[in-house]
Amino acid sequence: MSTAGPLTVHRPERAAVVIPAKNEAERIETTIASARRIAGVDLVVVVDDGSTDATSAVAMGADALVVRHKTNRGKAAAMATGAQMVAIREDAERADGGEGFSEELHAEPRVPGHTGPLPVIAPHETVPRALLFLDADMGESAEAAQPLVDAVLGEGVDMAIALLPPQTGAAGMGIVVRTARRGILRATGWEPTQPLSGTRCITRETWEACLPLAPGWGVETSLSIDALTSGFWVKEIPAELHHRATGKDLRGQLHRAAQLRDVLRALARKRHLVPDFDEDEVESRSSLEQPEEAPLPSGAGDHHQEKTWRVLTEEEAEQRAEHRAEDRRATLADLPVTGEFSDDETRALGDVDIDELDALLRELPVDGAFAPDDVVYLAGTDLEALAARLRDAPVQGLFSPEHAVIIASHLGSGEPALPASLTTPVTPDEYTSLVVHAAVDAENS
Repeated sequence: MSTAGPLTVHRPERAAVVIPAKNEAERIETTIASARRIAGVDLVVVVDDGSTDATSAVAMGADALVVRHKTNRGKAAAMATGAQMVAIREDAERADGGEGFSEELHAEPRVPGHTGPLPVIAPHETVPRALLFLDADMGESAEAAQPLVDAVLGEGVDMAIALLPPQTGAAGMGIVVRTARRGILRATGWEPTQPLSGTRCITRETWEACLPLAPGWGVETSLSIDALTSGFWVKEIPAELHHRATGKDLRGQLHRAAQLRDVLRALARKRHLVPDFDEDEVESRSSLEQPEEAPLPSGAGDHHQEKTWRVLTEEEAEQRAEHRAEDRRATLADLPVTGEFSDDETRALGDVDIDELDALLRELPVDGAFAPDDVVYLAGTDLEALAARLRDAPVQGLFSPEHAVIIASHLGSGEPALPASLTTPVTPDEYTSLVVHAAVDAENS
């Protein structure tokens, strides 16, 4: 491993593999064994994300550190749990003093009758392990992730993304990749080849800068945007990795539609990164001449009042702008939202009638509050048409705010056709996926 150059100073010296898995009992053991052959890897963590088979038992038998979600919580949650388990293991290692720990050199003298751990005076200082995320179904090919680890440990790359060769049997929808690619390009100026590649090696510093993760299948898009906008080096690296491809049946179609849904959701959360107004223009307008009341001229009645003009000082302009923003935010807080509106989001709503927007949002058959940036998006859509679409959908139960935003973005695609194999009523998630898939078919045709 090269240590030359400033980018390789204080780099991690080891990597921990994190494998999110659901119902992968047949493949997980081979994947773990292959991952252990990657030079620099000394820890393998498997996160069983609500499996109903023997995934956990097989992974433990393969000597991996295993943690299990009782129910399926999604890929992003599994990745976060895995990273947390690596941090816990490292905390335990530091408490033990590390491999070079010596009681005589590094710990307080023992006290008679004391049975607890000895306090460490000079703990072994190490850079936290890099995190290598692998798919559970990679099998023997997992070892081919070696170039990603080499790039992070030895070359100074902060996030190495695997460029996979064509996968046998793959039947993906190009629109998902195009959507993610365009979104990342717009937010960062960098255009990835495979924006949805989930096999990544990332330093702990970069990982923490990307938290919290976008939910579900939007996590890769979010990771790329957050790492790049935080100033980290992201690089795509060819790797001969192979995994089970998603088929063309209904299950595969719904999976890809869910991917697109989550990618759109992740991009919606990042809209503030690309302002759609001229900041210099806004700055200059805030300090334009403002009217100041002047004394009434001699003989003038109360019905007549002239105004003189003067240029506000910079401090006065800032104070007035802040007061206007505070007043607007106070009004926006009455909307069904979770969290506070940023200054950019407040400006984006402009002169929208807040009372009318509030009434329309509350008419939607939605359970829960919207994120502020989702409100900004919905304010520019036909909320009455959206309410009608949601009420007429063959769905049991209420939609989530995320479902409503996604369906709003595809109102022009028409009502989706339900496959004959799918019984009604469907779940809100299934219906949303079908809406997305109908929009994909419309664009592809």
